[in-house]
Amino acid sequence: MSFNPVDQDFLPSAGEQYVRGDCWHVNYPQGDSSYALRLALQPIETAKDWIVLEATISIQTDLLDTHPKLDVDVLCQSIDSLVPTDLSGDDEVESIGSAPISIAMDSGHHTSVLLGPHDSPFTTNHSTDALLRLRLFGDFLEKGVIRKARPWIIIDRSGSPPNEQRLEALWKQLCGSPLPLTP
Repeated sequence: MSFNPVDQDFLPSAGEQYVRGDCWHVNYPQGDSSYALRLALQPIETAKDWIVLEATISIQTDLLDTHPKLDVDVLCQSIDSLVPTDLSGDDEVESIGSAPISIAMDSGHHTSVLLGPHDSPFTTNHSTDALLRLRLFGDFLEKGVIRKARPWIIIDRSGSPPNEQRLEALWKQLCGSPLPLTP
């Protein structure tokens, strides 16, 4: 799994990195890029064969006219998506930019990306047969404005197929959790 800039953009080398509590913070200063990126990875749940990470991604720019985009990429053999039963049959599902739950499956493991109601409508799916690619952001970003996304990433190496009920329960937990004030 990786976070990748889109188009002609690039990420500078990571600047400051530190751990506060159980959260790893990595800052990518703007430098010659079109935006700065702050990434905070915090474990939500862990077990022997899987981990649930909250990735708080913040972007900000010093430029006047930018449309930054960042892709969440996962190489895989197949992709599936899941609309939680709470949303199935809902008219709002039609307007969702990306499914709330995307699953990248590979031999022996799978990686799921959960998007809450603040991120799902503004995320676009650019996946192929062998790559789960969810594009965050992309709209106009005004100088000095901070924009955030907060996907939950589940890496499961147990070898068993994805448990839809478990993924839905984690998605509900994400939806019910407060938005972080700082990255």
